Amino acid sequence: MAEEPSPFDEVPAYLLHEITRHIPCKVDRLRALVVNRSWRTSLQALPPPPLPPQLPWLLRPSAGGPNFSCLLSGADELSVHRVRVPADLRHARYFGSYDGGWLFLASRQTSGHMLFNIRTEQCLFLPDTVPRPWSSDDFPMIMLAATVSSPPSRGTDDPCIGAAIVHCTPFITDSRQITFWRMGSHMAIPSIPPDHQFDVVSNQFVVEEMEDVIYHKGAFHFVTKLKNVFVCRLALHQADLVVDHREWLMFAPQDDLGYPRPVATARYLVESREQLLMVLKCTCNLPGWPPLVFSVFEMTHVQAPAGAPQYVWTPVPTLVGRMLFVGHGCSRSYELANFPGFQEGIYFLDDLQFYSVSRIVQYQEYLCFDNGKYTLGPPHVVSRCFWPDQVNSNYSSPVWLLPGGEDDANNAQAQVDVHMM
Repeated sequence: MAEEPSPFDEVPAYLLHEITRHIPCKVDRLRALVVNRSWRTSLQALPPPPLPPQLPWLLRPSAGGPNFSCLLSGADELSVHRVRVPADLRHARYFGSYDGGWLFLASRQTSGHMLFNIRTEQCLFLPDTVPRPWSSDDFPMIMLAATVSSPPSRGTDDPCIGAAIVHCTPFITDSRQITFWRMGSHMAIPSIPPDHQFDVVSNQFVVEEMEDVIYHKGAFHFVTKLKNVFVCRLALHQADLVVDHREWLMFAPQDDLGYPRPVATARYLVESREQLLMVLKCTCNLPGWPPLVFSVFEMTHVQAPAGAPQYVWTPVPTLVGRMLFVGHGCSRSYELANFPGFQEGIYFLDDLQFYSVSRIVQYQEYLCFDNGKYTLGPPHVVSRCFWPDQVNSNYSSPVWLLPGGEDDANNAQAQVDVHMM
């Protein structure tokens, strides 16, 4: 059927090019190009305008499969992007992401772990079991949060190594462990159980269960419930992946927020301006405060007597021109100067049940409504900036879909996608 004439057909190509240049979101550019054939034809004659820096999308596990909310597109129905996801992955459990459109997922909730690239539809299969040193049998594991040391498909001699926080014991209530694998291998190394440290606040030994993981300065860093950091450096020894170096970075205990008994619900590690930050998420029921309170700390090495903690988490009272997106295994920091119209803040998602093995195994229901932005203040403000509200999902918690990664290649591909529409 022929396309009917439109008054927009007479818009000069250079003007269309200029209009497109001022649309920050890639998907919105695609929408503009499909207005009519004349626009597409005109713009194909010109080089595509460079794509500006992008922000993470919020993956929303909706009934028919995930859709995505984009902050660059506003806070209405136009901010919801529906990107094609293969039918067999539409109800997977998503447990993290990596730069360049990669998503960690479990296609069968407790197994079928893989990395899936939503742009290229490339799938990289991940281990489903861990070896048991005392047995010839492998044990099934459930990956709960994960990251990698480098872009998974970079194809260089530098091996890409994955790290995950996992559940790999017969009992649902057992503590989380960690493991590692080389990308392309279906075998992880034996898992490392949590340590027990003395907590001076509670005056008892506490399991140092891992809360988050990040790859920082050549090593994987895990933060624990006591806010200590476990560092693991991996290496290949005769083609076998081994933990070449491990150490505990012990932190001096301190009050988290300056008021009595904050209830911490999550801890995140973020690399920002080459420094390691910890973001603490707490619930709060104090008058005049929002129900969620976030605080930011920077890892600082201090001179201390032998046997005393050598590190402290130094409070960061203001973000100084940054936006932080926090999520287990996929937290990122963005410079405010690259995003006109935005303001400092901490963007968060509903991950209260992210580590709930019982829900994964038995209930398979996840809360998904508590997504938004926190402003450090004063005043401290929580805003719900992702449209529309969503109550729950029966297959996944929300996660971030991260842009960039291999920035030049990724943005070039984005421009090609726009140019080819």
